[in-house]
Amino acid sequence: MEAEKDIQKTTKCLNCGTEFEGNFCPECGQNADTGRFTMKLIAENLTSAILGRDGGVWFTLKNLVTRPSSMIVDILNGKRKRYFSPFPMLFFCLALYIVILSFTNEHAFKESFYDSQIEFKGLDDSEQSQTEVYKLFSQTLDFLNNHYTLSYIMTLPLWLLGARLCYGKNNRKRYYWAEYIITIVYASVIVVLFRCLIKLTYFIDKDLSLQLGTILSPIITIVAFTACFKKMLGFSIAKTAWRSVLVTAMYYILLGIIILIYVIISVIILAKRLQYI
Repeated sequence: MEAEKDIQKTTKCLNCGTEFEGNFCPECGQNADTGRFTMKLIAENLTSAILGRDGGVWFTLKNLVTRPSSMIVDILNGKRKRYFSPFPMLFFCLALYIVILSFTNEHAFKESFYDSQIEFKGLDDSEQSQTEVYKLFSQTLDFLNNHYTLSYIMTLPLWLLGARLCYGKNNRKRYYWAEYIITIVYASVIVVLFRCLIKLTYFIDKDLSLQLGTILSPIITIVAFTACFKKMLGFSIAKTAWRSVLVTAMYYILLGIIILIYVIISVIILAKRLQYI
């Protein structure tokens, strides 16, 4: 027994400083043989993060495509180790979208509504204000479209509010706000991946890429929300799809109201500024 105790190696955790025996720190869980970074270690970590069965991106994507509703219920019930976390997953997909967009160099509103207007010198105050409104509205649309990743993250609360309002009172009592947002983020991963595929059609036909994105994006959003929320809510496919249509409509209504309020406030500020010029 004394010989076996002598063989046991005491390790000091590099993360929290706890001295322990074994392969993992009992306080923070860090591996005992944690050492310096090497290219081999980085390659192993990257491969594990993407292809690993426990917490891997590929494994999570496969389940998100083949059994999204069951995967969501597993995660909400605590079976989370095998799946990649939702927000890093979304950021990973948004990063992929940015990479694809950089190759296509496509901007849906490259020629904005305001840019198509004829500018005249010597406009009176009313005409100048109207021109400025066109410009402001156009710039707002340009920003939302050309900064899709940022605008999508910023408007996630609108999806959350729409889901809470449209998926039923009983489910609002059953699930926390945070549980709704987890499901929304996973559904958003499906939507962003779809947009990545749409952007790839740019290399075939630029006009087709824009048309598909405009027409199919709301449809794939409804499909993604239906697929992810169905088992969680306990609805039929038809009922979940109908509620998902309401959620999508609510999102665009709320977004439109916010844009309208922003434009109105900006116009008021602009009008006051022109009075003092």
